[in-house]
Amino acid sequence: MNYQKPKGTRDITGHELRRIEETNARARSFFRQNGYQEIRTPTFEFAELFTRSIGEATDIVEKEIYSFAIDKRVYVLRPEGTASVLRAVIENKLAIPAKFLYIGAMFRKDKPQKGRYREFLQIGIENIGKADPFYDAETVLMGKEFLNRVGTSDFTIHVNSIGCPECRKGYKEILKIYLMPRFASLCEDCQRRFEKNFLRIFDCKQDACQKIFSPAPMITDHLCTECREHYAAVKSYMKEFGIDYAEDKKLVRGLDYYTRTVFEFKLPGLGAQDTFLAGGRYDLLMKELGGDDVPCIGWAMGVDRTLLALPEDMPAMDKQTALFIAVMGERFTKKLIEIRRMIDSKNFVCHMGNPGASIKNQMKDANRFGAQYVVIYGEDEDKNGYYTVKNMESGEQVQVMKADLEKFVKNVV
Repeated sequence: MNYQKPKGTRDITGHELRRIEETNARARSFFRQNGYQEIRTPTFEFAELFTRSIGEATDIVEKEIYSFAIDKRVYVLRPEGTASVLRAVIENKLAIPAKFLYIGAMFRKDKPQKGRYREFLQIGIENIGKADPFYDAETVLMGKEFLNRVGTSDFTIHVNSIGCPECRKGYKEILKIYLMPRFASLCEDCQRRFEKNFLRIFDCKQDACQKIFSPAPMITDHLCTECREHYAAVKSYMKEFGIDYAEDKKLVRGLDYYTRTVFEFKLPGLGAQDTFLAGGRYDLLMKELGGDDVPCIGWAMGVDRTLLALPEDMPAMDKQTALFIAVMGERFTKKLIEIRRMIDSKNFVCHMGNPGASIKNQMKDANRFGAQYVVIYGEDEDKNGYYTVKNMESGEQVQVMKADLEKFVKNVV
């Protein structure tokens, strides 16, 4: 029997894995510099954490969650990171205000497509305890600057405000009056969503529904005074930060917990599902999950989708030179280990060739491993007291006396 990976998953090796790990490393470096501390939460949680936070009427809860039961309790593989982070803050009584970074796998029964998998990696940030509109703009700035740090600027930023529960209450009545004569023309999902989570109708991808929604009154034009002033301040700060953005009045995000500011980073070439980083403010969620009434804002980025925007040859943040040791003959195995220990002590990447293989085959292995330098040791080297070091990029070879190898390696890399 030939075993295969499940649909919507993938095996990651070699160059692609190095790109992912480099992106993760840059996230840890960048956000540490900006005051975020990393947090790790379980891969699975009790189901009610997500039904309460995300909302029972969302597509994620209704169609996309992987669930299983043990001892009469229902668990789910986490579909997103925010609810888990807030649960951890509440349960562990972590000090707030605080800023957190998370990096980990999420799971959704989504339709696999370009850059979108059922098991996928997210990088996310959460700023807990800050309500001022300055932090909304700063959170968007963190996304922009991080993407620039990993090597892409080919994206657009879309921003909107969806107000607070009071705004929505009045707006729903306005929207209801507009939709009443058109309601029968909406798809079944939109008809159902209007009763359970009416803002979600604007996420519909049906052309017929979008034609109805395009001229509809938008919540951004019906904000209460406080939310309107907050949104104006957010846009003002973004201008101060030099953030170019498009105001998108139909942008609502797909989760129930968002309030006020929402935003998406979109990447050309991803098709209809072109969002790869998104987030917003969720001031009501902490209290909803049993914690204090604490404002929060954050975003999550799909690493798999982001890699589609990054250069294939993304250079390492702290480039580690790789060396390969090729000894000619098994009698030089002790010398091989001796050289390797020296190189390893300098924290360089080191590969060892097979002493029993020909030098030709060992050099092929050096190329395969991407070594920048090969340290060669054979009969001539042993007889005359030196090493031969080959620069694999230029092809140049130099002879380095035994006593000078450590100094040479340190200087050349």
